[in-house]
Amino acid sequence: MKVKWSGLIDDFKGHIDGRHYARHIPGNSEEAAVCLKPELSKKTKKKKAAHPTCKSFGNYIAESKAILHDPERRAIWQAMYDEAKRKARKYNKPIQGRLCDFVRHHVSLALKEGRAVE
Repeated sequence: MKVKWSGLIDDFKGHIDGRHYARHIPGNSEEAAVCLKPELSKKTKKKKAAHPTCKSFGNYIAESKAILHDPERRAIWQAMYDEAKRKARKYNKPIQGRLCDFVRHHVSLALKEGRAVE
């Protein structure tokens, strides 16, 4: 359902009640879509958490977090990131904007390829 976006909806910060929320319609700043919140049972939540994609995502996030919280490993990755930024500027190529994004991206690639993460 479409509704007029107003200050009232801003006060709710998207949540209208326990079952509904409002979101902006892309390209239309005057209207909002009122949507139902998804309701998942405990069985469905456990099934989704056991999915291989969810497990691999959790593994690479945990590895990235371990790298960023270990000062020695973080220093090594910071040097790699600085070198990658220098090369990116030199050849006018895009690079991840933050160290954490750089680490997550490279850890994800390493785990997908089955390589060990340094």
